Amino acid sequence: MHGKHISFLSRITLAVALFSFAAMLCAQAPQWKTYSYPADGFSAAFPGEPQFSKQNVPTDKGSFELRAYLAQDGQAAVFVGVCDYGAAISDRTPDQVLDGAQQGALDNVKAHLLRGKTITFGAFPGREFEAENDTMHFYARIYLVGTTLYQTLIASPIGSPYVSASNFLDSFQLIPRVSGTATP
Repeated sequence: MHGKHISFLSRITLAVALFSFAAMLCAQAPQWKTYSYPADGFSAAFPGEPQFSKQNVPTDKGSFELRAYLAQDGQAAVFVGVCDYGAAISDRTPDQVLDGAQQGALDNVKAHLLRGKTITFGAFPGREFEAENDTMHFYARIYLVGTTLYQTLIASPIGSPYVSASNFLDSFQLIPRVSGTATP
């Protein structure tokens, strides 16, 4: 009987330990939620509320405002960037704009292209690519919607693929753009 008592206590202890471990994992799991940004015309699921920032980005056509939405999930970062080029790209084809944006993204993080392809998002042209630099792996999709470039990007340490990549990239949607709506 004493052996059965120890075995029962061991099973209870193991069950409590497993339950505690599972609860800890659930508490650390990101809370994916869809955030909508009508001023920039998109929604996307992020693993937490994204931080908003603006910066001017120099190009061969002048300097443009990039509005960035960034969230972190462990060691990975997920990003949506929105840049409206307006009439400055009227003399460029969509392929030229997308090729330039892809090359600019690679140059910006000093990465080399691993693979890439032409894609569409509904009726809009885009690019999908993977790249790496010395420390990070990048997976991106970029779309040209009229004169607005949308960039979705994931950065994670090399050798640590981001398991929620499709959650993020596939969640990106265009929504009606509402002028005068405040950005975050």
